[in-house]
Amino acid sequence: MFVNNLKKFRELPLSKVIGASFRFAHPSLLRVLIQDRVGRLGKIGESRRSLDAAIKWLCHAQDVCGSGGVSAGYSFVHGWQPPYPETTGYIIPTFYDYARLTQKEEILDRARRMADWELEIQLPSGAVQGSVYRGPDARPQPAIFNTGQVILGWLRAFAETGDTRYLNAARRAGDWLVAMQSPDGAWRMAGPEVETQVHAYDSRTAWSLLEIDALTEEKRYADAARLNLNWTLAQQQENGWFNNNAFFTEKNWNLPLTHTIAYAAEGLFESWRLTGEDRYLKAARKTGEKLLRIFELRRRLDGEFDENWKSSGRYSCLTGNAQAAGLWLNLFGVDGDARFLNAALKLNDFVKASQNLRSLHPGVRGGVKGSQPIFGRYTPFTYVNWGAKFLADSLMLEERAMADFERAVRSGEAQASGEAAMAATSSAN
Repeated sequence: MFVNNLKKFRELPLSKVIGASFRFAHPSLLRVLIQDRVGRLGKIGESRRSLDAAIKWLCHAQDVCGSGGVSAGYSFVHGWQPPYPETTGYIIPTFYDYARLTQKEEILDRARRMADWELEIQLPSGAVQGSVYRGPDARPQPAIFNTGQVILGWLRAFAETGDTRYLNAARRAGDWLVAMQSPDGAWRMAGPEVETQVHAYDSRTAWSLLEIDALTEEKRYADAARLNLNWTLAQQQENGWFNNNAFFTEKNWNLPLTHTIAYAAEGLFESWRLTGEDRYLKAARKTGEKLLRIFELRRRLDGEFDENWKSSGRYSCLTGNAQAAGLWLNLFGVDGDARFLNAALKLNDFVKASQNLRSLHPGVRGGVKGSQPIFGRYTPFTYVNWGAKFLADSLMLEERAMADFERAVRSGEAQASGEAAMAATSSAN
């Protein structure tokens, strides 16, 4: 959720302006600007190649920090940014999944270093700070959502290594979340990154508490999670849109992004996976089906939507696209509806086409932009680590879904027409 504001460019000191000017003039970055200005996308290649490139970009983003944390991203204005605790936290499970897929020991070591770095910077209260990490002398502010995302990383590290330091850190963080919860189940806290103080996308935070409960069987975590999920369900309109789900309050940009809409649905889906409570799955499917209908009609997803699912945005939020595709793949895994598979493959193709796999610039090669085109409203002129993370997640889901789907077709078990099967397979190739 790290957001660059174009207005801030005018407020930069002269030295920063000069540095930004040199970066914008770099041939590789200038090429991106020109291609996006004319609306040109790249060729759609193999999903595994795009997956490998996204992971390599994330590895480089970790290396430039030298601490174990992962840089928030590469900005045409600021260059490589400091490490971002929130997103480093949820990149950890992505690296463990990729290591399992590829059997690469180096990726396991990188995931462990991320988890260790998160231990080093955990706040005395147990919380995780908001925004990027600027060193031990900075004055960090705790953040609800960020804390939940790092919990997910620590718990996966514990599951993979058995190191109880990670579980203990997650419990401390979970205790802080329980203590900070409002009586109605929401979390309300001002943060350094957003203007709004209460968020439907904290369903992902509730998910993290359910993960602690699954390991510890300490009822307070599950109780707090369900209280928040009840509040989240009350924010969902009949058409699947969520109230209280935007980053900002200003009149010209107070709409939820596809990024935050998908966040809310992801939290509900994963909560269903852990609890088996169908109301969470029903709510996630309601949002997923609405996004699916929009994509089928418009052949794209805009970056933001109002309460009637209308948008004036002239850009796509690539992170939200990857998340929507991942949500559809998860829903396909539940009921075998090939519409979800087919749409996910096509939306993944769009994000892959926005990747540049041949650039000589390490900030560009294999990365995922905040917006398509890059000068769109969400994190303009920046390749963001969470975009690469969610694309990698979605492509790994795609690989598993296609293997399962093709086995089902061969055995005659798939509940889909031959036409749908051919369309899905064609999109993947």
